[in-house]
Amino acid sequence: MKKLSAAVALLALAVHGHSQPAQRYAEMCAGCHTASPQNFFSASALVRQSPETDIADLIRNGRPARGMPAFGATLADTEARGLAAWLKAEVGAGATPTMIGRRIEAESLRFDRSSGFAFAQDGDTHYLEFIDRGSHLCYDDIDLTGVRSLEYRYAKGPGEPPRRFALVAFDGDFVGSRRHALGEKVTELTEGWTQFRTERIGLSRELAGRYRLCIIGQGGGGVFNLDWFTLSDIPAGNDGITQAFEPSTQTLDAGGHRFRLEKVGEVDGELWSLDFLDEHTVIATQKSGTLWLFERGQRTGPVPGIPEVRFAGQGGLLSVRAHADYQRNGWIYLSYAEGIGKTSALTIVRGRIRERRWVDQQTIYREPAFFIESMAHFGARLTFDGDYLFFGIGERAHQQYAQELGNPFGKIHRIFTDGRVPPDNPFARTPGAVATIWSVGHRNPQGLYFDRRTRTLWSTEHGAKGGDELNLILPGRNYGWPLATHGINYDGTPVTPYTELVGIEPPRRHWSPSPGMSNLIAYEGGAFPQWRHQLLVTTLAHQQLKLIRVDGGRVVREDVLLDNVGRIRDVNVGPDGLPYLAINQPNGQIFRLVPE
Repeated sequence: MKKLSAAVALLALAVHGHSQPAQRYAEMCAGCHTASPQNFFSASALVRQSPETDIADLIRNGRPARGMPAFGATLADTEARGLAAWLKAEVGAGATPTMIGRRIEAESLRFDRSSGFAFAQDGDTHYLEFIDRGSHLCYDDIDLTGVRSLEYRYAKGPGEPPRRFALVAFDGDFVGSRRHALGEKVTELTEGWTQFRTERIGLSRELAGRYRLCIIGQGGGGVFNLDWFTLSDIPAGNDGITQAFEPSTQTLDAGGHRFRLEKVGEVDGELWSLDFLDEHTVIATQKSGTLWLFERGQRTGPVPGIPEVRFAGQGGLLSVRAHADYQRNGWIYLSYAEGIGKTSALTIVRGRIRERRWVDQQTIYREPAFFIESMAHFGARLTFDGDYLFFGIGERAHQQYAQELGNPFGKIHRIFTDGRVPPDNPFARTPGAVATIWSVGHRNPQGLYFDRRTRTLWSTEHGAKGGDELNLILPGRNYGWPLATHGINYDGTPVTPYTELVGIEPPRRHWSPSPGMSNLIAYEGGAFPQWRHQLLVTTLAHQQLKLIRVDGGRVVREDVLLDNVGRIRDVNVGPDGLPYLAINQPNGQIFRLVPE
């Protein structure tokens, strides 16, 4: 991929000593970056949309990660500013009234309005990977005037069937914005996850003006890796429109009840967790690092004073739970990815909200010796059993850690609600073991719930490719990862030859392909009597709310209550006895299920 920053660096050299930038560009840059700056930089949102001061700063400070050195030591400030002004003028002189022909690099997306992707590099190609069902890549200020199609460069490797993605335009930021479904496309295989080729998707309707343009994954995992896309006035076809990307409010009939979805609140980013402070107040985390309150349906906040989070990959502001005795003590618990340099780890704090500010913060769990560079598999769910707090930590994408008692990764943990370690934890007296460990052998526990009625602890867990699990968590037990699993590696190779082993606690239910299990709760409300004492379980990839009926710790039946409504990140039951859901499609919305 040709680099904007490399070209800007050469232009910086061209004007050093007050030489003519056009002449120097022709001599030094045209061979790699075309004969005219208008042609090359017309694809650059950075140059076209940034002020001259930002471009001058780029010239002075460089972009080392992209191979561009800093020229602040050799260029005077006036020269850097002059170069920036010349470059803006040259690009503006060749500008067209629309963005036709503009190439948009995949990694230039609006980071805090996108989800479900990772930055990657293969040689000189920078791209986005792990685009999945429900992943969304959003690009702001895209002029769709005259655009009839998008040409895009993508890769899709073996081991996955063809998948779909959708183009959706939004009038502005998500909350209150009108959504325009523009078409969908099936992504065929390209013989490798780094074997890129170009394809074209036509728009089903023409729009005029500037929009937020989102590419949203559909139809299971492994949709594609994306390098860039170009706005085009060439007509082309697409594979139809099958999804509206707005949960339906029509009456549904499932699990023995009729009900509808009712929206409670909405944010522009991705919601991760929700809980209740009283009968009128919902508290919710936005993964990018914002804590919100919804009081009688009105959003307030963000709540200032919360910890700074590392928002990258699967990290960010994660679980929120009010203490079981919140009305008396006011404690609220947060789990989040804390960053130190390039490393991160799961940290848990508690605090109070007073006069709409986060105050009285105390650190409940933190392991300074276990900050690593991975931004995957944080776990992070919180659940209470009286004076005890249970939480899970994934193996942070390092399989071997899940079986090491001296490592907190890949484990379910138990502490007191003030952070002390219970002396009767199963490994509290084992030499070299992490004393907080309750169970071992977990890949990435995404759901955790303590059922006070039955005194049981349930967990949902992500497998790799297949092998998602529902587990009944018992103290000191080993749940197998990576020694035994029903899943395989993403490249199709086996993780292990074993699905069962002596001494390994088997899952109460497992799924392949992976639904992308998220949180769960036992329903104890009165609005849906057929669901009482059963598990409500949410999924991300399959975008479902499941009703799992259990009897004596055994799964006896599974029903789908909601399907294709968006990535359901959390479920809880409100003081009104209704189930509440945090759904991202693509932005975060809170719904409750209301009986009809």
